[in-house]
Amino acid sequence: MKPLDVSATHMLFGTAELRRMSPWGFPSSALVVGGTTVALLGRMGYFRIYFGRGQRVELADGTNWTVTSISSGGTIQPMIVDEAGRRVATAGLNHGTYGINGRDYACVFHPGEAPRFGRANHWMLTDGDQVLATVIRSPLSIEAHRPIHLGAVLLSFVLVRFGLPEESSPRVPSFRWAAR
Repeated sequence: MKPLDVSATHMLFGTAELRRMSPWGFPSSALVVGGTTVALLGRMGYFRIYFGRGQRVELADGTNWTVTSISSGGTIQPMIVDEAGRRVATAGLNHGTYGINGRDYACVFHPGEAPRFGRANHWMLTDGDQVLATVIRSPLSIEAHRPIHLGAVLLSFVLVRFGLPEESSPRVPSFRWAAR
């Protein structure tokens, strides 16, 4: 008998949107695909995810995840862990783009447009030259052209909404004495 691929059950395909449910308590919002709820999410917040206990996620099959963060090498990276504390997905910053990695996938997340002010509204999730999905910042939604792991979808929502703490850290300009 062939073993069941658990990661295949947590895939998303099609257009999904994050709908607000309740301002207080759990669930705060729901990830909905064509009228079907795929995941219930707790309150999303910068401090909650990067410095607090994290954001609670309950998938349709009863699996519980937490969107939280880890510090690594002087940076803070958002990640998703399951009930046992194992990593489901991790995101990081590299050369002006974001990388999202899971156990059996890796993709690049970058702006699909150059905004004049602030953050871009359209983002693209790619795997090499293939566009896997398009994420819209406002209203928060995703259009998956190919099946995508829910961990990548949820981390792309965090990156679109908040970015990473290291992006807004103050930088000291380099100073050189003029040579005469």
